[in-house]
Amino acid sequence: MSIKLTNRTLSSKVKEAIFDMIKNSEFMSKLPSEQELASLLGVSRNTVREAIKTLENEGLVISRHGIGTFVTLYKSTQNIRYNIAALDSTTKIIAEHGYVPGTKSIHMDTRMASLDISQKLGSDEPVEVLYIERVRTADNTSIVYVEDYIRHTDEMLNDFSNNNYASLFNFVNNYVPVSFSNCSIHAVLSNEKLMDKLSLTEPKALLLLQQIHYSAKGIPVFYSDSYFITDKLEFNLIRRYTK
Repeated sequence: MSIKLTNRTLSSKVKEAIFDMIKNSEFMSKLPSEQELASLLGVSRNTVREAIKTLENEGLVISRHGIGTFVTLYKSTQNIRYNIAALDSTTKIIAEHGYVPGTKSIHMDTRMASLDISQKLGSDEPVEVLYIERVRTADNTSIVYVEDYIRHTDEMLNDFSNNNYASLFNFVNNYVPVSFSNCSIHAVLSNEKLMDKLSLTEPKALLLLQQIHYSAKGIPVFYSDSYFITDKLEFNLIRRYTK
């Protein structure tokens, strides 16, 4: 069997090769072992393990230690699919699906946050934040409008303005690394503002992710409202039975 791998990191190439075989129904329910896949693709087991981890983050497979890796229900779609339990930047999610990530309609300023936002950031008094709003795109198509509120420190605004940060996580991690987030999910209908930001011609159901991002010590680092176009991006969650 001959498999052609294209240009990207080796684990991304392997991930795409396995994904193509899943789509073509070469694997019905269970993947071959890591060793078998490594021999088939001519790579190391570590590379295969990395690729499978990415597929698991996207909700396409589920791994059980000592048992194997199983294919979850696959639905043919051009949408971006992602396991919502994994915390990754939108840039990484878009790129790993083979699209070119981009940003448009950027606005930023420093301001005193509302009491509600300040409390989400761990303060009962208004705090100064770096406010950033952006529309993220995949191959120039809008998929999400984001409003971020980051606890402001000196020169943070100049830093973000003067440097081309593709990922907000990369920017924030220069100040306080983010370890985990608390996320609440809501279905909302686009209003005029959201329709304008996302270039919608009619009201559409959106998925709103409200997230407080924390450091490893549990200190709130930033808060974000992210409005996703649901027919462009699908979130998945692998639910495990516990006795």
